[in-house]
Amino acid sequence: MTSTYIRHTLPALFVLLCAGTAHASRVTMQTNHSTAGQQDNAAAYVAAVDAALAAPLVAGYGTADLPVYYADNQSLFGSSTNLAYRFTVEFEVTAAAAGPWSFRAGVDFGRGGVVMLDDVVLDYSQQDLWWGEYWDGGGVLQGTADLQPGTHVLRVAGLEDCCDGPQSAQFRIGDGAWTTFGVNDGLMPAVPEPTTAAMLLAGGALFGVRHLRRRARR
Repeated sequence: MTSTYIRHTLPALFVLLCAGTAHASRVTMQTNHSTAGQQDNAAAYVAAVDAALAAPLVAGYGTADLPVYYADNQSLFGSSTNLAYRFTVEFEVTAAAAGPWSFRAGVDFGRGGVVMLDDVVLDYSQQDLWWGEYWDGGGVLQGTADLQPGTHVLRVAGLEDCCDGPQSAQFRIGDGAWTTFGVNDGLMPAVPEPTTAAMLLAGGALFGVRHLRRRARR
């Protein structure tokens, strides 16, 4: 009786736990007010943005989890000037996908910015960077890396003085197609929220108890 329950019910619970999950990286955007100017190097850009984000949050700026890496502060929070930006992308590399990867970030950083992978600088610029949705233009920070299996973190940080515009970032595995980070990029296996998993397991346990009681009555 018990073995029958385990054989049939636990696989079903596993399916429920996996149902509805997706493969996607996790993209977070953080902004706050900053009047910092052009910085001398990549580390200085990181420090300037970190300092701005550590300060009390000013109205017109904020933090958001993005379904797709395509956003600007003005649309989400209101302000279009004096911005410190940090985008963070967490993604998983499988054994099959290990090897050379390419990255590019289309930014709107009037005072320059930096892109880093696992805290290693891929590219930075002190110039007025304006992507304008043209990947062949001058507002793109980019780089390549040989990635091992595991979790990796891409960070894009910079300073914008005026006229905030959209920003995005993409990856390419080997010679494959460029893909925008987001809910459909296929990178990080999503898992159920702890509360969801607990509810499913509790429901399965309750089902098992009722099943055993019915058998005992018979």
